[in-house]
Amino acid sequence: MENERINLKLSGAGIATGGFYNEVKLSGGCKINGDIDCNFMKTNGACSVKGNITSKQLLTSGSFSQTGNLDTEIFKSSGSSKIDGNLKGDEVTVSGSGSVYGDIKVSKLNISGGFTTDGKISGGEIKLSGGVKIEKDCECDKFFSKGSFNISGTLNADEINVTIYDHCSAEEIVGQNIDIRYSSDISSSIFHIIKDMLSSSSSGLTAQTIEGDNIYLEHTTAKVVRGNKITIGDNCNIDKIEYKDSLDVTGNSQIGSRTQI
Repeated sequence: MENERINLKLSGAGIATGGFYNEVKLSGGCKINGDIDCNFMKTNGACSVKGNITSKQLLTSGSFSQTGNLDTEIFKSSGSSKIDGNLKGDEVTVSGSGSVYGDIKVSKLNISGGFTTDGKISGGEIKLSGGVKIEKDCECDKFFSKGSFNISGTLNADEINVTIYDHCSAEEIVGQNIDIRYSSDISSSIFHIIKDMLSSSSSGLTAQTIEGDNIYLEHTTAKVVRGNKITIGDNCNIDKIEYKDSLDVTGNSQIGSRTQI
């Protein structure tokens, strides 16, 4: 029964088993072995869980690791988080560094910092700020990115808005409205500083295929761009463009073939 749930509070090097709880609060180097079902969970320090977590709200700060699946309404991570399993949530916010070794299914995802996942991401609204690596597909309603990303599969969203500060890549990009622009405003981001220290690659976006209804591109390299209304800005290198309604090429971009279909 819901009214029989008790609270769990650990600090230091505490160890506990899983179970049904109301509130779970961990601080220090705590460990929990077993599945957890709770209303609220908060960790601070170097905490780990070996088991599945079902919670209405999970807040982590410091270093958090889990071996198992996470199912929560709200997940907020500040610091470092690692989930060796699937992640399902309504609102997920990761600030700092994070990794998920399974699939991610969310209504809203907000990532600020460095993030990697070995699975696919599906959701409603996804906002990325920093460096993100996705090993499989990313499918959502709205996709916003400021920084860099590497998507090994397909990026598929109704609205795609990318501001390039460093190198971005995806195998395919598919959407209704696609807007990809380059930013040289150093004051608005640390990515140029990081790039100068760690990378010699040029800032830009690469993809095999970009397909959408309304497309605007800058600093983009692609083999095929296909759409209804296409505008090509500066510093693009595109082998083939197929357009239905209109094509506008400005700036110094290099275009191979242009075909109206």
